[in-house]
Amino acid sequence: MKKSVIVLLATLFVFTSCTDDSGVSKAFLKYSYKSGVTTVIIPGWLLSTASAFADLEDEEQELLSSIDKVKVLSIEDHDLNARTNLHNEFYSKINADHSFEELLMVQEQDDQVTIFGKMDGNVIREMIILVGGSDNALVYLKGEIKPELINNLVHKNSKDKFFAFDY
Repeated sequence: MKKSVIVLLATLFVFTSCTDDSGVSKAFLKYSYKSGVTTVIIPGWLLSTASAFADLEDEEQELLSSIDKVKVLSIEDHDLNARTNLHNEFYSKINADHSFEELLMVQEQDDQVTIFGKMDGNVIREMIILVGGSDNALVYLKGEIKPELINNLVHKNSKDKFFAFDY
């Protein structure tokens, strides 16, 4: 009887922890155990703990504390990367989930980047950054992220800031 309860609880835990949308889940299931692919999963409590020790501004601290989970999948192997385009493969699967809306799409020659968001009122509950072409990556964020917070951080264009861009 104890074994049955333990197996039932373990199964329930596995199914409830796999709540990411099907496109993200399919990408991680397909690629995460392949040689030359790097996957990183960071729980929100670890981000909050790490941010407490970092020299961050208040907005940066608030952004990190608003994230509950980060999952990153990156194809590092040159040969696998050349044969793969995550954007072409998973764009339609993620876009088919009508709860996500396209927030930004950039295409330059053979490279594509699309950012999807799942909004709930005035916060982004989930965000997917899908990259395909010469680099292939997928970043999944879950939390309660305020769009104006991201906007404020993006507009800070200094090398010593959290979001810094070299042009």
